This record gives sequence, structure tokens and C-alpha cells, in this order.
Amino acid sequence: MSKVIVISGTPGTGKTTVASILVKKIKGIHIDLSDLVLKEKLYKEVDEKRETVIADLDRLLPKLREIIRSANSPIIVEGHYAEIVPSKFVNVAIILRTHPKELEKRLEKKNFKESKIRENIQAEILGVCSYNALNAYEKEKIYEIDTTSKTPNETVNIILEILEGKGENYKIGKIDWLAVLEKEGTLSYFFE
Repeated sequence: MSKVIVISGTPGTGKTTVASILVKKIKGIHIDLSDLVLKEKLYKEVDEKRETVIADLDRLLPKLREIIRSANSPIIVEGHYAEIVPSKFVNVAIILRTHPKELEKRLEKKNFKESKIRENIQAEILGVCSYNALNAYEKEKIYEIDTTSKTPNETVNIILEILEGKGENYKIGKIDWLAVLEKEGTLSYFFE
């Protein structure tokens, strides 16, 4: 069984790009949960309003376990709900975070609908992915990286530091967008 690195975060924080660079550096296997769910048809239904599919965890989790148990290389499981990977398999969980103003720009570039942009920004402000990771894993396994002004390669280098045991500056709990936006006086803009 291989080492599993979970990379989670709100859509637009850089998960897929970072995971694709990291997987080459560590000679690992990249599992993009969204792709896996679509390719293997591991979903219950299509949510037309939110333009997404609802993953069938009863089918997805056994598939993940099978991949993890059979792998001889490090595995990166990436997705905004990657915290579904059982804790016993996970060595480290990285949550990518992005300032809401920058996240809004990134999601607009991806042509997300306004309602989906708002939903994802609010999830980022509230730290939903970090909260989910805290409910899934021991706190010592969880790190947060602010990708707002970092290139994907800079983010990958930080992850490599974390994997080497040098990630103290990135322990979960240091990023608080609620406090930042309150101080900037822009919090109400995102919750109109």
C-alpha cells in the first residue's frame, strides 16, 4: 500500500494544476476525483441546477480503496471533496486556499455561473474544505497553503517541504478569510 497525499480546496484554488506537477516530481499516481467519478460513472444523479454530478460514495470509496491498495507509488487524491479518503490511508492532507477576490477572478475566467461563483467563494471564506479535513483526519496531518499570489510551482515546492517534515508554517488554522475580509471591510460584498 502506498503513501496517500490528499489535495483539497475550493474550485479555483489550483488543485488540479498543482497535483499534475507534484505527481511528476514524486513519480506518483494522480487521482482526480471528478474525473474518476465521471469516467467510471460513480455518481447517483446529475444536479442540473448546480451543473454537477452527485458522487455515489458507496461505489466511489471501494474503487479508491482498490486503487490505493494495489499501487506501489505515492498517490495524490485531488478534489474539492478529497477528504472522503479514509484516514488510515492518508499521510498528509493539503488544503489549498485562495483570497476570495482572487478566487472570484479565477472562477470568472473558468466561466462559472454567478450562482456557482458565489457558492464557491462563500465556501472558501467559511473554510469548508479545511473544516471537512478536520472532521476526517488528525490535525497533525493537515496543512493549508495560500495560493493567492503563488505560482503552481511555488505551491508544489511548499508541498515538497511539507512532505520532508518542514511544514510547520503551513499547519491548519492560520488562514482566516472571515477576519481578513472583515478587516478589509469587504465581507458583506460576498454575502449579499
